[in-house]
Amino acid sequence: QGSRGSASLRTDPEMKPQELNIGLVLPDGMAPGDLPSSPSVKSRPTVMKYQSARYLINGMSPGELLANRIRDEASVQANILKVNSFLNHQVDTHLMSVCGHELARRFRGLEITKVFTGFGSGLMPAQCCAMHLNVPLVFATDNAPLAKPGSEIFSAAIGNSSAGRNFGSMHVSAEFIGPGDRLLVIDDMLSKGGTIVCLAELAAKAGAVIVACGFLIEKEYEGGRLAVSKALYLKRERVQSIVRIASITDGHINIQTDDY
Repeated sequence: QGSRGSASLRTDPEMKPQELNIGLVLPDGMAPGDLPSSPSVKSRPTVMKYQSARYLINGMSPGELLANRIRDEASVQANILKVNSFLNHQVDTHLMSVCGHELARRFRGLEITKVFTGFGSGLMPAQCCAMHLNVPLVFATDNAPLAKPGSEIFSAAIGNSSAGRNFGSMHVSAEFIGPGDRLLVIDDMLSKGGTIVCLAELAAKAGAVIVACGFLIEKEYEGGRLAVSKALYLKRERVQSIVRIASITDGHINIQTDDY
């Protein structure tokens, strides 16, 4: 896995020092140029190999990068954490790619077949993680999707958000998730766990298995990890967050990073 001091990047000789070379998860013996532009589900190799350890950008890990952005740009309104400038409204795509790679790195070796998320801000890190794992991304929709005739649509209620809003239900088609799928759930935040419990119900109805969950930010004080543990029975190391918010007190954000 490599420590921060020993992590290294595979770089292009012509790259400028400040540029980031995005490492890919590749099958043994395959070069980046051999990858199809849109990998086929049926032909995708299952034996994967990582080319590089954790990214270090200007000497900082992904957790440190994300924590710094929260310190510099996040705001607190009525005890609600707002990260609109780089995640929930405007998106820093470079940061999402770095964090997506980090989550892919942590869950390597689990024979993941698809990344699964809900509609909303979790789509950005989920897409980046799926890209680095070279697997499809499936996201549950807020409205029932138009599926092939005869394809079953699974639905589940979401519950309440941190702000007390009820988001209704999410839906997924049996065309894209089914028995044999090993799912990695990725979301932007773990708060009360309602979204993850909903995704777990959808996966169970489809006959798929959720093998791990990853988040950019976990708000520990809202108890979402307990809800996820009860719904999925995952070991602690299978539920990981890049940054954890231990508490918010008088507008002060107490941040911790998980660097594995």
